[in-house]
Amino acid sequence: MAFKPSLRAHNKIKEIPLDIRPVMNLMVVLIPILLYSAEFVKLSIRELNLPPAASGQGQQENQLKEQQKRFQLTVIIAREGIYIGNKAGYLSGDAEIGDEPVVPVLEDGSYDFKLLQQKLLEIKEKIKDQDFVDEKSIIISAGRDIEYKHIIKVIDYVTIYRDEEGNEQELFPQVNIGQVI
Repeated sequence: MAFKPSLRAHNKIKEIPLDIRPVMNLMVVLIPILLYSAEFVKLSIRELNLPPAASGQGQQENQLKEQQKRFQLTVIIAREGIYIGNKAGYLSGDAEIGDEPVVPVLEDGSYDFKLLQQKLLEIKEKIKDQDFVDEKSIIISAGRDIEYKHIIKVIDYVTIYRDEEGNEQELFPQVNIGQVI
């Protein structure tokens, strides 16, 4: 036989007030700790000149460019090293073969950015007073298999260098990105 609940007993549900003070105290402590321990990223913006779109340019622009005296310094980043050249040709490395890069890859597989900067300093000194229109610009191209971090590191090393006194000087501040080879 089943028992019937008593009709006299009335269990009312009591509402308990919500106490959010412990949660607020936790947030007051956690937010400053998280902000203090967060690593803030330094953002730097560098203006780059990208290659033009594949549209037909006017002949007048081409004639003006041909009349100007241009050096067209180019740096190509490849798996075997970094090539430096201009419209006349490319510098050859220390090896007797002319196809060797000027800045070969180190034994550990990394690029020698300091040697690249030294070579570019030598070039800058040679073209200093020859009245080239683009003596402050450089074209950087890279192979399809080159990682982005290497391209950014090359851009950092070709734009600014430190002189003997430790002051930052401009090397080639106008960076043009060439077509991927």
